[in-house]
Amino acid sequence: MMALVLHVVFLSIQFVMPHEPQSAPQEIAVTLRPSPSKVEHADFLAQADQQGSGQFRQQHRMSSQLAPAPETRTAGEQQLEQLQMLQQQRELKFQEKVLMTILSWQKQSEDQQHKKAIQDLQSQYQAKAAMVASLEAQYMQRQHEFSRQQRIKTVDGIQAKRDASAAYLNKFREKVELYGNRYYPEQAKQQHLAGNVRLMVILNAEGGIRAIHLLQSSGSNILDEAAKASVRRGAPFGRFDAGMKDISELRIVRTWRFDPAEAEFEVK
Repeated sequence: MMALVLHVVFLSIQFVMPHEPQSAPQEIAVTLRPSPSKVEHADFLAQADQQGSGQFRQQHRMSSQLAPAPETRTAGEQQLEQLQMLQQQRELKFQEKVLMTILSWQKQSEDQQHKKAIQDLQSQYQAKAAMVASLEAQYMQRQHEFSRQQRIKTVDGIQAKRDASAAYLNKFREKVELYGNRYYPEQAKQQHLAGNVRLMVILNAEGGIRAIHLLQSSGSNILDEAAKASVRRGAPFGRFDAGMKDISELRIVRTWRFDPAEAEFEVK
């Protein structure tokens, strides 16, 4: 019974839709007047010409470029980026230290190799110098023995009057000076050349010339050749004296002096 009563009450109620409030209509009139002038460098077609038409894609970019909006990052991302930068810096420093260490090792190795090479060269030089000194000593000894066996006499200083070759050397000097002054070089006179020439003249037992060696030059080829020419013109110098019978070869070492002031030539 109660349910029947409730259904009757519910059906007796009328449901009505709400009515919209009636607002007073407003009319707006818009008047478009095209402008005779055109806008230069417009961003949109409507700005360039109100009568124009076309697609929006033809002009749609703004003439002014706006800066991009900054990206917003969280504090965690910033800290992570800083840690990555620190890690990269540490790796670079470590690599630089490793490289410097390697270069230092290479330099030390090269220095050691260079020192070792110098020491080897010095030891080789000392060994060769000792060998040369030994060979020179052996040569001098053999030369002395050869000279003694061959009866070779070398005169390189002023001989005493009691020496067996003193008289012969005096005759040699006089004859060389005679031809040297007779044929004094004219170029030496004109150029006022002066100097000393040291020669070794090797004579055989007959007084003939075996060889002429230039021991010290005067610095002028004219004077050097004039000294040699004086010996050639004076040869032969005669057989060795009786007191020189034990000598088969005489080596005379003397100095030929040229004086341009008096155009004098002498042998000392």
